[in-house]
Amino acid sequence: MDDLQILGVIVVLGITCYAMRAGGYVLATSLRDDGLIARFLRLAPGNLFIAFIVAGCLSGGLAGLAGTLAALVTMAITAREWAALGAGFGVALATAAIGAQ
Repeated sequence: MDDLQILGVIVVLGITCYAMRAGGYVLATSLRDDGLIARFLRLAPGNLFIAFIVAGCLSGGLAGLAGTLAALVTMAITAREWAALGAGFGVALATAAIGAQ
């Protein structure tokens, strides 16, 4: 594949990405605020987070589980995402370091 073809692929992907974002914005502005789809979309970020985190917890072993539990407890206490992420990563790192010895 020569440079001109690569540049063409990049341009096509950029246009496609922009068109999808613009189309999503237009579609989202046409939805009612009190409809079923609007309520579902408000719940979607949490659902996606759970879907991704479960896979990580199950494949991370004890360190992943300990980090997840620490993040959940910290989030419940502080209601701060960055504090929960820091606590989760810290506990996961410490658990992995202790388990490696």
